[in-house]
Amino acid sequence: MLPDTTHVVNEQRQQPLSTLDQNTMGPQSQNRLTLMARTHQMQGSSHKKRKKGGQLTLFGGNAFDPESDCEVCKGRLGGRIVHRAHHKLCPNNRRTKGMTSEETLKQIKNDEALKKHFNTPLTAEEKASSRCLSKDAGDAFFAARQPTTIAKTMKSPPPTTTTTTTTTTNTVAFCREVTAKLNQQSFVDGCSQNRAPLAMLAFASVVVEKIVRDKTRVFDFFKDLTLEVPPTQDMYDNPHYHSIVGQQLLLVDWIKTHGFEIKCPGCDVGSLVNDRTNFSKNKVLFPMFRINGPPSWCMVMSMTCGCCRRWHWANGAETLTRVPAYAAASHPVEIKHALAKSCHIGRDASQVFDELVTTCGNGDLCSRLLCNAANRAHLERVSSCCSCQNKWPGSVTQKCIADTEHLQACPPLGDAVRDACDEASSSNNTPWNTSDHDRHVREIQGVSCSRLCAEDHTRQVCKNHFRRRQLGAVALWDVATETGEIATAVTAPSTQTRHLSHAAIQLSKRDCFNPKAMHSDRWPTKTECWSKAFGANLEGHLGLFHFAQRVTTLQSTPEERNKVDKRHAGET
Repeated sequence: MLPDTTHVVNEQRQQPLSTLDQNTMGPQSQNRLTLMARTHQMQGSSHKKRKKGGQLTLFGGNAFDPESDCEVCKGRLGGRIVHRAHHKLCPNNRRTKGMTSEETLKQIKNDEALKKHFNTPLTAEEKASSRCLSKDAGDAFFAARQPTTIAKTMKSPPPTTTTTTTTTTNTVAFCREVTAKLNQQSFVDGCSQNRAPLAMLAFASVVVEKIVRDKTRVFDFFKDLTLEVPPTQDMYDNPHYHSIVGQQLLLVDWIKTHGFEIKCPGCDVGSLVNDRTNFSKNKVLFPMFRINGPPSWCMVMSMTCGCCRRWHWANGAETLTRVPAYAAASHPVEIKHALAKSCHIGRDASQVFDELVTTCGNGDLCSRLLCNAANRAHLERVSSCCSCQNKWPGSVTQKCIADTEHLQACPPLGDAVRDACDEASSSNNTPWNTSDHDRHVREIQGVSCSRLCAEDHTRQVCKNHFRRRQLGAVALWDVATETGEIATAVTAPSTQTRHLSHAAIQLSKRDCFNPKAMHSDRWPTKTECWSKAFGANLEGHLGLFHFAQRVTTLQSTPEERNKVDKRHAGET
């Protein structure tokens, strides 16, 4: 048993301040005790000012409280046992769970039944059994598909030989269906603000209704992800449909077209499941600009992860990195260029832009190439349609497309193209998980030298630098080896040695970079700096061009210049 020390504490409290130890107790500690006492008093008084009543409902009444409104819960708190069911609003009620909606109760009951059904393992008799399938379903599944045939559909005499891809069992009159869509004023008004052409939106609606919703017909029309608008017999009578013949419509749905699971790029645990496409929700088509024709239009599936609940677009770079290479090749966009933008640039255009932007940085030229590709394709369509009006019996001249109807999805401008190329070069969404920028840096860092190197400043490179003013870049200092490779290249605010000394020291620390001689346009200036960086045995040489200029300057004395002038004047 502990000793009773209460009287000792009371006696210490009753002693005056003069009797306490002045070395350990001062005015500051007294003030602290006073503040702590006041704090405890305020805390004690705050419990007494609690608001009466419980939580209010939406209409101002008191919310249900199991401890006071449920007789069973109230009796348990008081130590009594009440032999009755809990209140229907009480969460402890086994039947209602505190919910009064009949639909909610039915849904909970169905969820429990499904959970029990799916958690029950299959028996040996149920595995690999078709007893739940009908004979017709089995025959339809194992039936051989009809091969596609090429059939001529133009009446004689046609102006040109036109073929269309059809099947013996699956045919769709695209031109007639698209024309019916365009004749509906409600459809035209609903798609008036869309960026895609009206005829392409009507074609996508027909494809969704006739093909995509019928899962068995997708493989009959789509080649991997792409469906080209097929030519038909009456396409010259409809300028709207004729304007989109040959354009591509893509269905970016990896589960439906290829049938494999994709791991979530966010958590790398769960698998992505389909949600809905951008066209099914907002009647929107995603543009993809190309350099060899009009833009392609994509119906992109949004996918969600069942584990982390994050959603991803099926044509995003993070998703494409998880897709096998053979399937990703069917999407005509490089993975590093599949950026989170309002449009994508096709593989054929991005391969050209990577060379143009890297060498000359002319983003405006790249933008004009995309615009001219769409304009040339439009002019060819117009001339083809107008030349085939009233050329065979039964054809009727239709009204051409109005001048006010135009393509509202424009290619990116020059600045946007440069920014997209810079972002793509710094993206790690590549098959080797290394960006092009890092790969080029590693290649430059791996350049070796054992005999000769040359250093120089160049100003022309910085003139093409997009942000040279923000960086203050005036010249680029580079070092080349005897093989013609560039060992280092850094921008500098001036040509002074102090602005390149750090890069030179880093270059000298490479194990594979040990030059025996160095050419410089300003040798022997700063000889001690180069000797300190590359060793005292480094042999320096003046550049050939500057060497010739300096020799000419030394020989150009006044007497020699007079002799040269007389010789040129013919006086010997």
